[in-house]
Amino acid sequence: MLQIAALAVATGLVEPPTWVFFRDKQVAGAELEAALERQERELAPRTLRRRARVRGDRGVDVRDVPPAPDYVQSVAATGARVRVTSRWLNAVSVDADAVQRAAIARLPFVAGVRPVAPTRRHEHLPVKGEAPTSWAKGLSWPHLSALHVPELHACGLTGAGVVVGVQDTGFLLEHQAFAGVQVIAARDFVQGDDVVADQEGDTPGQHHHGTGVLSLIVADDGEVFSGVAPGVSVLLAKTERIDVEEAYEEDFYVAGLEWIEGMGADIFTASLGYSDWYEPQQLDGKTAVVSQAAQVAVANGLIMFAAIGNGGPDPKTLDAPADVDGVIAVGATDFDGVVTPFSSRGPTADDRIKPDVVAPGQDVWMARSDSLVAYEMSQGTSLSTPLAAGIGALLLEAYPDLDPAGMAALLRATATQPNAPDNDAGWGFIDGLAAAGLHCTCVDDDADGHFAAACGGDDCDDDDPASHPGASEVCDGRDNDCDAALPAEEVDGDGDGVRLCAGDCDDADPARHPGAIERPDDCIDNDCDGEGDPACAPTTGEASDTGATADPPTGTTGASSSDGASDGSTSVTSTSTSDGASDSGAPATGDGGCGCRAEDDGRPTWLLLLLAALPRRRLRARGRPG
Repeated sequence: MLQIAALAVATGLVEPPTWVFFRDKQVAGAELEAALERQERELAPRTLRRRARVRGDRGVDVRDVPPAPDYVQSVAATGARVRVTSRWLNAVSVDADAVQRAAIARLPFVAGVRPVAPTRRHEHLPVKGEAPTSWAKGLSWPHLSALHVPELHACGLTGAGVVVGVQDTGFLLEHQAFAGVQVIAARDFVQGDDVVADQEGDTPGQHHHGTGVLSLIVADDGEVFSGVAPGVSVLLAKTERIDVEEAYEEDFYVAGLEWIEGMGADIFTASLGYSDWYEPQQLDGKTAVVSQAAQVAVANGLIMFAAIGNGGPDPKTLDAPADVDGVIAVGATDFDGVVTPFSSRGPTADDRIKPDVVAPGQDVWMARSDSLVAYEMSQGTSLSTPLAAGIGALLLEAYPDLDPAGMAALLRATATQPNAPDNDAGWGFIDGLAAAGLHCTCVDDDADGHFAAACGGDDCDDDDPASHPGASEVCDGRDNDCDAALPAEEVDGDGDGVRLCAGDCDDADPARHPGAIERPDDCIDNDCDGEGDPACAPTTGEASDTGATADPPTGTTGASSSDGASDGSTSVTSTSTSDGASDSGAPATGDGGCGCRAEDDGRPTWLLLLLAALPRRRLRARGRPG
């Protein structure tokens, strides 16, 4: 946000205003936190949501805190008149003479001073032309059809729900082209009020440039004229004066940009630029004051469109802030896509390609400001830029998650020369229909933001909003994230209807799963509750004999009667062994794997064989312990 503290409206200034930059903001700790909380209350909720989505934080930081009041007061105490106070730049702009500037520069908290740059208006260049023969969109048909806007309108895109900030010289909202425009707020940074049309103190025709620019975005005049995105809502900032030879309004540009961003705009467009105070080597996207402010705006998630300028055809003739990496710089062409001679060229000082894209900027019809019903033909990058911004609004309606980088990438990738960009046309002529892509050629029945695979999308189940690329897998046996693979724990290998992720403890055995009937004698955890059968509990063998491993003495069986009988009969206790159980008490094999153990009575195997061969006068069987 940026506040107008005082305003110099006198004409004929001998010297340009001055930027004064401060070293710090005099806030830290609890005081800083309190200041940030105030900014959270001041910024529009829409702004905070956008910032949080793009930045991944709370949406406010020290850049949103105003400059220290003591610093501003000390600057004013020199006699300088404060024009604008910038939070993002931690600076003020002032009208000051040489003595006052010297006094300001000596203040210990001042980091530096520099002149406020004059605006280079990208003037409309009126031309004569015939009305188009097709009246599907009236006078606007040639430039709209070149961008494939009629097809975008036909698939339901109008910019509804998108907020566009437009910054210019003023706006004649009484023109019939704006009868249905939704103005959220308007601000005149030149006179410090909310009147953005011509008013007392303005030069007549002040609102001419801005009226034409705005009509290319939002106009809705039936079959006579249509803007690219008539469904958008707008924030309007008047930041230029036309009554002085050199309009030093770089500070007003910063003021309008901070205000529009803080009011919740999604897209910003301005057909204004600055280069006269900057050498080509300074147009690096970081040096010009407006470029520094634009960097902050883009980092906050504001999608910015900027006219590259009308200084072509020589290289390195672009204006700031079109030099910023992340700002979408727009050049001008005719309707055949040929770059006009006047369209400025790149590269930037650090050798980045500019412009990003081009759009119609020659023989373009727009609203006239000297009539409430008339239109005129004109040319310039002032016209190609709002047309590109209008396309951006339609795309943002189609793809609401687009951020500045995503918007630039989409426009570049679908323009006419995506693989061979240059410094004349950038990545090429905008193709709105190609950029809209599947939104206009496919369906998204479940409204999850992914289009059906049947028509070229990536949604493997367009009836289920929980199934799409990037979705979380849940334990339902379905490919929720559309990667054509199920996690192993979601596969029901034994067909018992229960998956490993749902608690199946043995996916190879259909008899084992939660809810299965527990069998008391099979030593298996059938119901997967983690508890085994009581009948299979390990035993200690306390009831069995423990000795008798020596060779038998001659003439005796070495056996005693289990009931203490002494009648000379041979009494034996038959030891039951299970399938090859050893005489050492080790677990027997063939027990179904339950870990049960067959207990012996301590007698060696040879003795048992001998006893089995003797006449059996008395045999008592002893059962195997469970």
